[in-house]
Amino acid sequence: MKQFKPLLALIPLFVLIAQPALAQNLDPLENMLQTVVDALTGPIGRLVGILGLVAAGYMMFTGRLNWPLFLAIFLGIVLVFSAATIIDGFAAP
Repeated sequence: MKQFKPLLALIPLFVLIAQPALAQNLDPLENMLQTVVDALTGPIGRLVGILGLVAAGYMMFTGRLNWPLFLAIFLGIVLVFSAATIIDGFAAP
């Protein structure tokens, strides 16, 4: 135990001179998620939404419209394109 006393005396010094590791750099994950959001709410998502409404319109034109499916398509499009505004409303101070 006597051999560890000098080492134990140095522990407060080691704690004071230690630098933070700063190992939590999540930029790659944030960039990947931002790419997914941009794809879903950008031109690709817009085109998918247009195609969904065109398909629902065609089904309405031919008399085979399933109203719950139409409401699901419409509400899904509304939620996808207003999600950022909704979340920003919750996150605002």
